[in-house]
Amino acid sequence: MNLGDSPLGAGEDPALVDLALNQTMTYNDIRRATDSSVAGLAIDRGTCVGLLAANSAAYVAALFAIMRKGGVAVPINTKLAAETIAYICADASLRQVFCDAENAGRLPASIDRLDLRLPQSVALAVGVQTVAPNAAETGMVLYTSGSTGTPKGVILSHASQWAMVERMKNAFTGATGIVAAPLYHMNGLLFLMGLLAGGGTVVLMPRFNARVYLQAIHDHHVSVLTGVPTMLSLMLKEADLLDGLDFSSVRAIQVGSAPLSETLIEQVSARFPNARISNGYGTTEAGAGMFGPHPDGRSVPSLALGYPQPHVQVRLTGGLAPGEGVLEVKTPAAMTGYLNLPGKTADKIDTDGWINTGDIMRRDEQGFYYFVGRDDDMFNCGGENIYPGEIERVLEADSRVAESCVIPVPDDVKGHKPVAFIVVAMGHSISEEAVKQIALQALPAYMHPRRVYFLETMPLAGTNKIDRRALGERVAAATDG
Repeated sequence: MNLGDSPLGAGEDPALVDLALNQTMTYNDIRRATDSSVAGLAIDRGTCVGLLAANSAAYVAALFAIMRKGGVAVPINTKLAAETIAYICADASLRQVFCDAENAGRLPASIDRLDLRLPQSVALAVGVQTVAPNAAETGMVLYTSGSTGTPKGVILSHASQWAMVERMKNAFTGATGIVAAPLYHMNGLLFLMGLLAGGGTVVLMPRFNARVYLQAIHDHHVSVLTGVPTMLSLMLKEADLLDGLDFSSVRAIQVGSAPLSETLIEQVSARFPNARISNGYGTTEAGAGMFGPHPDGRSVPSLALGYPQPHVQVRLTGGLAPGEGVLEVKTPAAMTGYLNLPGKTADKIDTDGWINTGDIMRRDEQGFYYFVGRDDDMFNCGGENIYPGEIERVLEADSRVAESCVIPVPDDVKGHKPVAFIVVAMGHSISEEAVKQIALQALPAYMHPRRVYFLETMPLAGTNKIDRRALGERVAAATDG
């Protein structure tokens, strides 16, 4: 199927609530708005069309319209610098970009700006047809965050993304979920398409705001939440709202981008007593939904990602400790490759179709997988390799620590040394020395953080992952001062 036909719900059922407009759209409304955008879009099949805007109902209609017309949707991270946006426009050969007023001035002058707004009339457009994609035909190009260099365009076919949406839609039948993640990110896009394919209702936020998010759960009887640990930490700080609102409708909370800590799980469970909380895992290049229930019905440990699902093959490589290594996968949700980067594509996908995720995983005796850290986050301290994730999991096992992030800082003697950033759990306190002792008691001495910085919240990059670069800049600024 064409990804633009994701909204499969019944005609007058509620499909999308745009919180910014305080407007509810039915499935017929979404289809009519998309039809109108398709009818007004003049592009050839295979043409890339960009989207640079905050989440909105108009964004959703334009996204689906591009793909239904046979084009390739290229969502662009609104947090990128203007020069990086210009690079993406050139790399994807963009000539037209849907944009809102806030972002229109950040595009190169050569780009044709397409007004991003819902049509005044939602009368059904006449003669609007959906292009039936060929096998492996491209539907979207999503750009990586560029946290370690220039962003790379990940080519995603209609078939690869439907492979995930098809599995998700049954779980979301009749569900109501909040999409607060940006729609230029895989997490937000998949959640949106899965809910709409399952006939559910999407409560759409232009951006995450903890108080608005909590109020929306109460007002719209939301049943499914997705997010990152930092979002949950921010929500837990809104004690006045938490005490006065009803969250009994929430049945599932899935967290991605970074694993949950035991402390955060306990605190979230207390506020959402009917919800099953789980760690999700996925990458733009390999897709999501790789891990889930155990085939024997064994309970998934709270910190585990789950057991490999039947549709995906997994293996650990790299010669690390027994049961630990770099995760490689073969999955129908895999990318086609990187746009204009055949060398990078060959480095990422081998000739047999195995994708190197770059993520260090651990497998326990029952076959459950646990996230350890990123392979490219590894640094050397005095001749010893350190994976920050190993230190973070130890620190977060302490009930006083809600979140942690460990980064390297340059050192004249050791080359690099670890420092830690800590978000203290609600209702607790902890000192810098106590944090160091947690690591020293459980890990080799060279892995303990030499400095500890305390934060109210972790800074997030545009893709809702912890912004390690920003943390490094804070250390540098503190050192210079």
